[in-house]
Amino acid sequence: MTYVWLTINLLATAATPITLGTNVTKVNDRANNQIQCIMQQQHQRYNLSYLPWRRAKHEVKQQRIDGYFTAMPDPDIANYASLSAPLFLENWYWFSRSNHNHQPNDSVRFGAVLGSHQADWFKANGYLLDVEVTTLAQLVQLLALQRIDVVLADQEDFVLMQQNLKLPEQQFKKRFFRYVALGVYFSNSFLEQQPDFLNRFNQQVHRCASSPFVLPDNEQQKITDMLLPAITALTQHVDLITAIQAQNALQQTTDAIKQYDELWVTEQDQQTSELADSMLASTLSKMLAQWQQNFHGIVTEVIVTDSQGANVAISALTSDYWQGDEAKFLSIFEQPRPFYLGPVEYDQSSRRFLTHLSMPVLQQQQHIGTIIVGINIEQALTERN
Repeated sequence: MTYVWLTINLLATAATPITLGTNVTKVNDRANNQIQCIMQQQHQRYNLSYLPWRRAKHEVKQQRIDGYFTAMPDPDIANYASLSAPLFLENWYWFSRSNHNHQPNDSVRFGAVLGSHQADWFKANGYLLDVEVTTLAQLVQLLALQRIDVVLADQEDFVLMQQNLKLPEQQFKKRFFRYVALGVYFSNSFLEQQPDFLNRFNQQVHRCASSPFVLPDNEQQKITDMLLPAITALTQHVDLITAIQAQNALQQTTDAIKQYDELWVTEQDQQTSELADSMLASTLSKMLAQWQQNFHGIVTEVIVTDSQGANVAISALTSDYWQGDEAKFLSIFEQPRPFYLGPVEYDQSSRRFLTHLSMPVLQQQQHIGTIIVGINIEQALTERN
């Protein structure tokens, strides 16, 4: 991952250019592209300059600049700056040589890129770094040459560098560690002067997002191996099929479903949720909640819908009633596989990384409804390592 830093001169007016600091020279860098999109959406002019990351962090703390990116959550920084919604996610893995067999009493040599988020993570968690280098290429080469034993890196970046260096894939082994959401830390002093800036910035993040964060094939395989048999069995449960058929028999119009959906959302905004609470009290919803508990936090929600995507039963409170306009419902019709596994999404409120696995519910080869299962990706992958 290339690191980018942001400095914003205190703005007297919205027309004042914002100064963005970066060490990135590539025109197509995804962080720069996303910031450019967000600022254009807000009609905010900005200029680029270069600034070392550690200096940027210090300058924000001293209130001499107004922010920096990309940044991961940091308790120390949170005292004087506020983190934006994530611009994108990194997928951190432990990498070592395939022939390295670590024993409990062995001294493991760790390496990191100087000033990287991984280097900061090592130090914050009490690890002693044996080597700090200036580039990822140097780090991967040292690992291949057995000068260090373990590297913590974004999976995409490591694999790309290993390929660029023409090192065989079989030379390394990897183990999932965690996902990391990277955003912008804006100084609190800047935000006090522009109290609506962060909210407007966050609203544009989703619109300017790059392509969805799709799970790598090996991670998709782990998820499906773990959950697909149990979900398939659940789609065949007689009580579930009976409830879907009963709701389909009502033949609700799309307009009626949308009106119900609006009421569902309105009630939650008003913190009443009478409609959702009534559904949660149903026998099928209680059965789904019990089924969810069997996965010890890996499954975050279970939604059963009718043929139009309207909720029939839920294991936990859902943000809306109608799933029929969302990818987790629509996408099961658009692919050869008998299920759909969506991209990873970051839930800002819970700070969890989630995806959804959807399957059709079939009766006599007819699609009568769907089952949608929310998955805590980090916990699922950790359980398998």
